[in-house]
Amino acid sequence: MEKEKLQESGSEMAEAPVDVVEAEIDPAVISAGLSKVRRRRWVVWSVMIVYLPTMWTTQKITHSFSGSMPVFFIWFLLLLAAMGYSAVARCPRCGNYYHVHGMILLYLRRCLHCQLPLNDDQKPRF
Repeated sequence: MEKEKLQESGSEMAEAPVDVVEAEIDPAVISAGLSKVRRRRWVVWSVMIVYLPTMWTTQKITHSFSGSMPVFFIWFLLLLAAMGYSAVARCPRCGNYYHVHGMILLYLRRCLHCQLPLNDDQKPRF
């Protein structure tokens, strides 16, 4: 009855996407989604790991702080892009952002909404 009133007034109720419902049933969908989340996390970690060797090499070449600043800013922009790329990865079970809850970006090993573990598809199923 309430749903009919809302639809008559022009607003629609949010319903779960079909693929989210299927993801609860199909382990292949969960596995593919978690694989995508793990890949995006590796992009962030790779950009972070590249920082020290890059800055060390830049310091050896330029011998100045001001000479290494452009390299730092390029690295920082790459880090922001990688973090944005990983932040928009969606949880395969609930469909929300895996690492973002509200305005907070947290790289935890569980979904911040449904608590789906990052390695849930790699556990042996008995």
